[in-house]
Amino acid sequence: MAANDYGIAGSPNTNVAHPQGLSNFGYVPHIVNRGDVIPAGYIYLRVGRHTGPNKGFGVRHIWAEHEKELVAAGYATVNDVGRYIKDIITRGAPIYCEFRSLVGKHRPTVLKSSLGIVILEPREDEAAESGYIYTVVTAYSAGRAHGTLVGNVR
Repeated sequence: MAANDYGIAGSPNTNVAHPQGLSNFGYVPHIVNRGDVIPAGYIYLRVGRHTGPNKGFGVRHIWAEHEKELVAAGYATVNDVGRYIKDIITRGAPIYCEFRSLVGKHRPTVLKSSLGIVILEPREDEAAESGYIYTVVTAYSAGRAHGTLVGNVR
């Protein structure tokens, strides 16, 4: 294992299993808001990579950036990042979007009130029914999400 793997094995795009053995962490429904479209897709957590402050995605990035706050919240090791994501992305959790992307690939945010926020990124995936999936970019403790409430996780 390389020095920057943060204790988790696998290539950056390897999916991390849901703590309850599920293949994904939730589902973003098809959403249309003021003419902008957020395509439907399942949410996946990947091993990821961390390349510097605020640069990276997935478990390795989340652990590198937020280890202290995760440990303080009871997620003691890098292997607990999946449980943290599971605890935030619950059925019915609100989805917000800031609609910042000029090309329409907006990053939805999932909020679980006092526990934290997960930032998602849409990815084209021809194997997916909708043609898209969502991957977890990062997650951190925060009081509120920014943007417009556009839907709820299914």
